[in-house]
Amino acid sequence: MPTYTEHVTRVITEDIEHAALGTVAVLTFAPPEGQERRPATLGPQSIQAVTGAINAALDRAEAGELGAIALTGTGKVFLAGADLSMFADPSAAERVEEMTRAAHDLQVRVRASAAPILAHLNGAAPGGGLEVALMADVRTAVPGARGIGLPETGLGILPGWGGTTLLQSVVGPEVAVRMILEDPTRDRLLSAQQALEAGLVDALAEDLPAALEEFAAIVAARADSAEAVRAVDGADAAVPSYARPLPPADSPEAEALHDALDAPLPTGETRRAWAARMEAQGAPAAARALELLQQLPGSTLPDALARESAALGQLVRSDGAKASLYSAEMLRRGKPGRTPVEGAREITRVGVAGAGLMAAQIAAQLALGLQVPVIMRDLDQGIAQKGLAAAREVIAQTAARGSLDETTATRIAELLDATTDVADLAGCDLVLEAVPEVLAIKKSVFGELEGVLDPEALLVTNTSSLSVSAMAADLERPQRVVGLHFFNPVAKMPLVEVIHTDDTDAATLATGLEVVRRLRKFAVRSADAPGFIVNRLLFRVLGEVLASLDAGADPAEVNASLDPIGLPMRPLALLDLVGHAVADHVGKVLVQELGDRFHASPGLSAMVERKVRFTESRRGSVQPEVSPVVAEVFAPDGTGSAQAPVGEALLERVLEGLAEEIALMLDADVVERVEDVDLALILGAGFPRHRGGITPYLDSSGAALSGAGRTFHGNRFGSGTDS
Repeated sequence: MPTYTEHVTRVITEDIEHAALGTVAVLTFAPPEGQERRPATLGPQSIQAVTGAINAALDRAEAGELGAIALTGTGKVFLAGADLSMFADPSAAERVEEMTRAAHDLQVRVRASAAPILAHLNGAAPGGGLEVALMADVRTAVPGARGIGLPETGLGILPGWGGTTLLQSVVGPEVAVRMILEDPTRDRLLSAQQALEAGLVDALAEDLPAALEEFAAIVAARADSAEAVRAVDGADAAVPSYARPLPPADSPEAEALHDALDAPLPTGETRRAWAARMEAQGAPAAARALELLQQLPGSTLPDALARESAALGQLVRSDGAKASLYSAEMLRRGKPGRTPVEGAREITRVGVAGAGLMAAQIAAQLALGLQVPVIMRDLDQGIAQKGLAAAREVIAQTAARGSLDETTATRIAELLDATTDVADLAGCDLVLEAVPEVLAIKKSVFGELEGVLDPEALLVTNTSSLSVSAMAADLERPQRVVGLHFFNPVAKMPLVEVIHTDDTDAATLATGLEVVRRLRKFAVRSADAPGFIVNRLLFRVLGEVLASLDAGADPAEVNASLDPIGLPMRPLALLDLVGHAVADHVGKVLVQELGDRFHASPGLSAMVERKVRFTESRRGSVQPEVSPVVAEVFAPDGTGSAQAPVGEALLERVLEGLAEEIALMLDADVVERVEDVDLALILGAGFPRHRGGITPYLDSSGAALSGAGRTFHGNRFGSGTDS
């Protein structure tokens, strides 16, 4: 039964007179009346409105009523792509096929028409919006426009409304291949200036009148160029033709396109090899797009568009697309809001207890986000000053990346200070502790702070695994304690777990959420439970891996066993990143708190004692190699165990273990919604978006039923095909 309600995009048509162009039909894409804050998106009715309006304008141009056509948008959006909420509807695949036919029919007609078309990008033009703009002869953009690109392969689909076929004719093979295959993996969309440099737009223009002037000049120059070619080479001379956008077979353009598809990535893999690996990990979109690009030379436009349509139709039905679109919509809904959290207290001054590496990173982010005085406190004067210098260096690096101007960076750096006297924290509205992960130390810090702070001031912990309730147990006002678990490196990691206890009052929780919002990070709420969300599930995975190593399995086989999930790094490299001592500590805490579902690894403890790494990097290797020392530590007699799970057996244990643990967390109200689990694992642990995080994959693989006795999303996932 259809569940999708479309917010239908309007197309407002107005004729204006231009001295050089004559009568110009200006088609403005706009959201529904009364919904001006929404972007204009493309659903089934919207695509009919857009293509219908452009077709009507073409009819008028061909009848001699118009000299040109101009397309533009409203606010800061030219035209957004397909409405992602449409894809949750069971009828989405059929609707996308209908929309694709309409878009392709228009692409073919536009290239048979002599009417000059301008697309003026007044703002964002992602996905389908850019594909509409690719129909134009000329594209201009306002200088401040952002969000221009083709993110589709990152959504498990491909630019199927002409983008895969036509982009290379506008920007050239190398840029087109990068935009279609690589940019989506980095969430990279172009600014107007970048689009100009890439050749995607022809000129920058502040507004539509200025854009029409640029348009008129470009159209005239192209006409003069064509006439000059004909004058020199004869009336039948071949001139660059907008109607023939595909490279001939065996041409230099075809060779350049094939070279771009085989170009190496920074990892050492070629684009072709990377796309094949991603397909093996359940993300076939890049491989399908690459295949379409490979077939372009020598094709007719209708044939190329037909292949594009077939590939898009197949991908829309795949598990990868369903999961990718689920995660994209989840990330959109979970991103930091524009309005303050209701009930949050005002924050005018912040303290950080501790001045180590993590404390300095957090202090810098608090200063950047809140832009209030932030004072760090450590018992040692040298450590306090070193932490202050490190925090200010974070500010300087932010400015060096262009995210801040120098004046603002200087002002924010001056908000930071350091002290050894706890009394200097008096007057802070919030103090966050980032001291060693030892309960007794954290309780002592909180007890000391309670003696100097105002009764309403928040006490915040950055603990990654300890009980927040136990930390607050001896305080007079435990209701003002909340956890904000930042992930390392703090500047880059977008997630903060917001931990509430049974005692945490509403104002404290709201203030914690507001701090995260102002830091422009994603907040995921968790009850006070061992490991919270990310570490609890991550160490369920790592526990199975370490248990297999402790049982004598071959380290290289163990390390490769989880590759089908598509994690950004293999488990032994992840252990090196987390830090062996931290991993050993967290693993033991979870065993103590949650029992033998988790694993305290003797081998990991030995690695901590020996101070050696699990992996070693080698040039040209996509993944770090397993160090020979691992086998020495985990199987010192040189004999492994044939019974220790590896490969599919280990993968099955991991997936079923994750399903069991997630079900337990949901049943115990550690998290309110399964989407919170997926959001946390994507942002905090790098679980792949093409898996939807983890729970859609657990459903589609059958692990949810076998590990938890139920699915997490009913029958939404698991019926597609990735072939």
